[in-house]
Amino acid sequence: MFRPNPESTFFRRIPYRLIASVLVILALVVCVILFFSLEREKLLLQGFAQGTTVPTELFPALWQSRSDLIVVTLLVFLLSAIGIAAVITFLHYDSTRSTLEEVKGLARNILQSIPTGVLTVNSSGVITAANPTAEAVLKRSAADLLGNSYESVFAEGETIRAVLEGALRHQQHVSQKDLTYESQDRTLHTIRVSTAKLTGDDAEPAGVILQAQDVTDWLALEQRVRVADKLAALHTLSAGVAHELRNPLSAMDLNLHLLEEELKERASLPEQGARYLYILNAECRRLSVILDNLMKFARPVSVGLHEVTISALIEHIIALMQFEAEERKIRLERQVEEPLPSVLGDETAISQVLVNVVVNAFHAMPNGGLCRIAAEVRHANGTHWLVVSVKDTGIGIKKEELARVFEPFYTTKSSGTGLGLAIAYRIMEDHGGTIQVSSTTGNGTTVVMTFPVTVEEAQPLAVTS
Repeated sequence: MFRPNPESTFFRRIPYRLIASVLVILALVVCVILFFSLEREKLLLQGFAQGTTVPTELFPALWQSRSDLIVVTLLVFLLSAIGIAAVITFLHYDSTRSTLEEVKGLARNILQSIPTGVLTVNSSGVITAANPTAEAVLKRSAADLLGNSYESVFAEGETIRAVLEGALRHQQHVSQKDLTYESQDRTLHTIRVSTAKLTGDDAEPAGVILQAQDVTDWLALEQRVRVADKLAALHTLSAGVAHELRNPLSAMDLNLHLLEEELKERASLPEQGARYLYILNAECRRLSVILDNLMKFARPVSVGLHEVTISALIEHIIALMQFEAEERKIRLERQVEEPLPSVLGDETAISQVLVNVVVNAFHAMPNGGLCRIAAEVRHANGTHWLVVSVKDTGIGIKKEELARVFEPFYTTKSSGTGLGLAIAYRIMEDHGGTIQVSSTTGNGTTVVMTFPVTVEEAQPLAVTS
């Protein structure tokens, strides 16, 4: 599977120089043995040639010496062959071990370098491997993961545990499935996971591989691009429609007032007719407000940038909305991190966004509840952001409706125009910030607005942190 070096043949791995050296030494040893053996026979033959009586028992000894020579030579060759085989085996083992270590290192480096989180679980449910990306995605350290059962790591009801349970126990694998994952700091993330069967060396199932990727920012960016495309397509249309309707609406409103005045002068305005005229005037005013909002949405706005103190702005909005909150039996709370840096923007436009969001929160709690306005500073991607959130305990927003909350003219309220959040989105874009809505049916809604902190304010903040 992994091959860091090209495979070499058996003959290429044989150490020829070592074998040649052993053979030379072997030849020298055999030569020495032969030399001493020949010297003994020479002495015997010299004695026989001079007429010296040679004992008859020396001849068997001579043959025995030659037999010993043959045996010793064979033993030397055998020991040399065994030594060469042992050396080759050791070298081959050392090369194989070195290759195995390289393969393990390569596999480990690949696992640690890939940008997707990888988690492996064996057949017993114990987590056996987790790369650094998996630690970052799951917001858990390797010490919390490795060697522990996934059932002890992930609590009952967690989406990751349900996926691992289905893959390991019921062979129900998933592919590119988006899950809502709550980290240990209670922050919600969207994780895209896939599972696959892990097989062992014997080709039998050995566990499960989980791939995980945090796509929270990517989905948010995709949503912003989709909304921006829709808004861009509607800007020109909205401006044209608002302009064409403004003139006839003004004429209708003027003539209704003239008609009402003339009938009053003639004293011929019955009570029922007066009620009809009142309704017509009220509807004309409502249409005028809708056209004003439509023009605000369609017309490019020049934002007057100056330093805005968000904490003071929140205090002003709470004071402004306090009476209505008491009437609706809503507790309005403030949770602001002090001191807050200033942001660069248009105070009136930012107030419009905050008031619109708070009013929507009030409408979502017909039976009363809690509305909390919070503000804090966060650091992300080398930039300081001032984050303002409005959280309510209302009825929430359905999942299919949540994707359309920033669309112009989309509303779930009978009296709404569907332009409030669309205008808020446009204002936040003009300020270089973002606005996001998260909600669960029955558990309330949270609207998060982020503003970039000015460089002058961010510098001392970075030093003190």
